[in-house]
Amino acid sequence: MKTIAAIPADSVGGKLWIKDFRVDGDKLFVKYKSTYNDIPFKETEIFNIDNNFVITGADGTVLFRFNIGWIDKIK
Repeated sequence: MKTIAAIPADSVGGKLWIKDFRVDGDKLFVKYKSTYNDIPFKETEIFNIDNNFVITGADGTVLFRFNIGWIDKIK
């Protein structure tokens, strides 16, 4: 059974869902989707910044930031 974490993304009920954490060499990846659009789960690299992980857009803009503890919930 695969676990999906539903992370609060804002104060009005928006969510970020993450699943399928994996490590490839020195890079970390998750599959994610959010309540902000209707896109299926997409794999992306995550980056460790100040005891948080971030998901960035193609231009490097931080789209989502979440506590590193959420990864433990989907391992």
